[in-house]
Amino acid sequence: MKLEPSFYRCVAVCSILSAVTTLGLIYLPEFFQPAEGFEGRMRRVEDPAYVLRSWVYLIHPFITFAAALGVALRIRAVRPVATIVGIAGFALWACNEAVQQTMTLFAFDKWRAAYFAADEATRAIIQTNTAMYDGLWDALYFLLLIGFSIGNLALGLGLIRAARGVTRLVGCFLLGAVAITLPIITGELQWWTMPEPLASWSYPAIQPLGRTLIGLWLWTAAREEEPLPTRFRFS
Repeated sequence: MKLEPSFYRCVAVCSILSAVTTLGLIYLPEFFQPAEGFEGRMRRVEDPAYVLRSWVYLIHPFITFAAALGVALRIRAVRPVATIVGIAGFALWACNEAVQQTMTLFAFDKWRAAYFAADEATRAIIQTNTAMYDGLWDALYFLLLIGFSIGNLALGLGLIRAARGVTRLVGCFLLGAVAITLPIITGELQWWTMPEPLASWSYPAIQPLGRTLIGLWLWTAAREEEPLPTRFRFS
């Protein structure tokens, strides 16, 4: 089965857009209104910056998975194992992140919106539900980190072994995503966390640029009859 260049160019655009959504997820919290305690957390649902970030968060896994799918399919002929494992890992990540955020938007945020008009008994129920939500969110977060690491590792190694030049460069950025995700996993397990300021700067330094490069690579590699590119070209 041969895929048309239009497919790869569509997912290339998705990758560029995922770089934009990544920046939004990183920097929109700086515009959140101050909130303290449980009641402050409940009021956050009225914050426009929070609402914007919530919807960006929902869109993000779909367009990022589309880009990852494009990368996997483009190397399927030369790295079939990396293709299968990469798609499986990114699917695990994307599904869990989407579930996580739909749970936030359509359950937790509705509880928050109802909290201040509720009676004391209902408020107590909302507090209990919030504790359950937090536990489920943490569990899904850990699982998506595992999927994200597997997907990036498989596709990163596949690209590095598939060709040189920009193909290998994109593979290195995917492996860089694994490098910054593993300390998050070990931190969740309370083993080890990346020291500051490296932790604060590594994600915004690697992820948006990496997803931009993936988009440029997908656009350049849009014709399957040609070898994997060693340099960017946009004709």
